[in-house]
Order: sequence, then structure tokens, then C-alpha cells
Amino acid sequence: MFDSGNRPGTEDGPGMFHSVKALGAALASALHTRVELFVTELEEERERLKQTLIFTLILVFGASMGFILLTIFLVALFWEKGWIGAIGGLAFVYLGVAAFAAVKLSNSVLKRPGLFPATLAELGKDRDRLKN
Repeated sequence: MFDSGNRPGTEDGPGMFHSVKALGAALASALHTRVELFVTELEEERERLKQTLIFTLILVFGASMGFILLTIFLVALFWEKGWIGAIGGLAFVYLGVAAFAAVKLSNSVLKRPGLFPATLAELGKDRDRLKN
């Protein structure tokens, strides 16, 4: 009969398969954690964007109505003494406000950190660990 006992050099042993399984489980766990972090950051970014859009629309509506009513009020106030000057002055003020807002908006967009900084940092750490 053929002896299927342990022969030296032919042992595949459970140790190697256990190590491969443990490595696979560790990689899957790390990947799962990174994907969860990415999804969390994506949801936070979506909520931040939604809130920013809503407040921007409210701001534009309120400011527009206020400026229109202020313009009508000031033109009516200076109707007798120089309504064309009042309109020109208000146009100059409104354009100044718009220019200031454009500069501030441009700065905030340029200074904003990239998308998903925590996820990218964790992936960078993983890459560095795998290289070493």
C-alpha cells in the first residue's frame, strides 16, 4: 500500500494556507475600512455641498430683494434733487459689493483642501507600509 504519511519535503502544511488566509483577511479588512472612510467622507461632502447651495440661494434671494427695495427707496428719496446720481451711485456700490464677493469666493475655492483628505492620507500610509 501507498503510505500517505508525512514525508520530508512534501509537506504543504496548514501553516502556509493559514498565513495566506490571514494575509487575505487583513487586506480585506484594511480595504473595507478604507472604503467605509471614503463613503463617510463622500456623504459629508454631499451634505456640505447641499447646505452651501441652500444658504447661497437664500443669500442671493434676500440680498437681491434688499438691494432692489433699497434702490427704489433711494431713487424715490432723491427724486427731486438728482435721481440719476442716486442710481449711478447705487450701481457703483453694488458693483463694488459684487467684486468683493467674487474675490472672496475665488479665494475660498482656491484655498479649499482637496476631496477626501483623510482617505487619501490613509491610502498613502498603506502604500508606505507596503513599500517597507
